[in-house]
Amino acid sequence: MADHRPYLESAYLEDFDAFLTEYSKHGVATFDEANVTDRLDPEVAADWQKNVTEQGRLDAAWNPERRLAELDSEGIAAEVLFQEFATPFMMTSPTRAAAAGLAPPTLDQLSAGYRAYNRWLADFRATAPERWIGMAAISFHDADAALAEIKAVKELGFGGIAIPALTDDDRLYRPHFDKLWAAMEELELVANIHVAIANTIPQHKGAPSLTASRAMIGYDIFIGARNLLPAFIFGGILERFPRLKVAFTETHSDWVLGALKRMDHAYNRSDLRRDIRDTVPMRPSEYWQRQCYLGSSIWSRAEIAARHRIGVDKMMIGIDFPHMEGAWRFGTDNYIKATFGTERVPADEARQMFSENAAAVYGFDLEALNAVSDKIGWDADDVLTTPEVQPSYRGDLDRPLIPS
Repeated sequence: MADHRPYLESAYLEDFDAFLTEYSKHGVATFDEANVTDRLDPEVAADWQKNVTEQGRLDAAWNPERRLAELDSEGIAAEVLFQEFATPFMMTSPTRAAAAGLAPPTLDQLSAGYRAYNRWLADFRATAPERWIGMAAISFHDADAALAEIKAVKELGFGGIAIPALTDDDRLYRPHFDKLWAAMEELELVANIHVAIANTIPQHKGAPSLTASRAMIGYDIFIGARNLLPAFIFGGILERFPRLKVAFTETHSDWVLGALKRMDHAYNRSDLRRDIRDTVPMRPSEYWQRQCYLGSSIWSRAEIAARHRIGVDKMMIGIDFPHMEGAWRFGTDNYIKATFGTERVPADEARQMFSENAAAVYGFDLEALNAVSDKIGWDADDVLTTPEVQPSYRGDLDRPLIPS
C-alpha cells in the first residue's frame, strides 16, 4: 500500500499517512491470510498459506519481476490487469468491507487513490509492456474530472476503463456521462464491467454468521454486475456509441444466454410499448453481438461445453491470478485439461478463447506474444486432452449452467 505514496498528489499525503497507520492495523488485501481464513475452510486456508503465501507467490501483486515469473510458470503470455482492491484509502476488498460493515473512503480520497494507482500501474507495466494491458481505475462522481483522467490514462498506455460503481441515485445512461462514452469510443478504450468494481455491494447486517453474509454477498456481486447490461442496451448507450467495446469480466459466462433471450422477448413479444424502437432500433442480442464480450476469468466445465451457444468469439479466458478462486490455484494446465480437454475443444477454438479474442478486443500484439508463448506456453496436444482421472476441485469446475 505504501508504494503508492510517491504517486499521490501532495494535497492527500497527510490523509494518506494517517490512513497508512490504520491500514497497518486493520488493512486486508483480497488474498491476505485474514481474508482467506474468513472465506475458506481451515484445511483449505492452511494449504493456501503453505503453498501460496509462504512460497512468496503473492509478491507478484506488486512486484513485476515476480509476476512475470509466476506467469511463465503457469504458461501465461499476457494479462489484462485490474485494481487489486488495494488502492490508496481502500482498507480492504469491497466484499470484506460489506460483510464487516466498514465505511468507504470519501469520493475525493477514492478518486485521488485511483489516480495514484493508475500511475503506479503504468510504471509496473513498463517492465514488460507487451505482456500487460491495464484497466484504469476512475471514479465517475465528477464527470469532468473523469473525462480528464480518461484522456490521461490513454497517454499512459491503458487499454480500457474499469467502470466504477455509481451512487444509488445515478445511472450510466444519463446524458452527463455521454462525454465519457464518447471519449472511450474515440480513444478505443474498452468499457470493462468487472464484478465488485462496477456495482455497489449491499451490506447484510444481522446475518446469522459471517459466512452467511458472504454467501448472500456472493450472489449480490454477480447479479449487480450482470444487471448493468440493460443499462447499456435499453439505456441507449450502445446505440449512441456503436464503436464502444464493452467487456463483462469475472461475471461468469452462462448468464448471457438467458439474459439475451429475455431481453429479446421484452423487445419483440412483451407488452412493452413499441416506441422502445425509437431508443433501441435493434434487438438486444444484436447489440451484444456487435459490441460486447466476456472476460471469462472464472469458468466452469459446463460453460466450455456450452461455448458455441455463449459464443466462442465472445469468451476471453483468464486465470484470475492471484485470487484464490482462480484456475491457477490447481495448476493452470490441470484446470484446462479438466475443462477444455474434457470437452474436446479443438485447437483453433481454444486459440480464439485463449488469445485471439483478447488480442482483437484489447489490442495485444500477437506476434510479440507468440515469441513469449514459444518459450513458456503449453503443449496444445497435452492440455486439450481429457485427463485420465477427472479432478473434483472445489470451486467453479462443476458449477452448473444457469438455466436459459
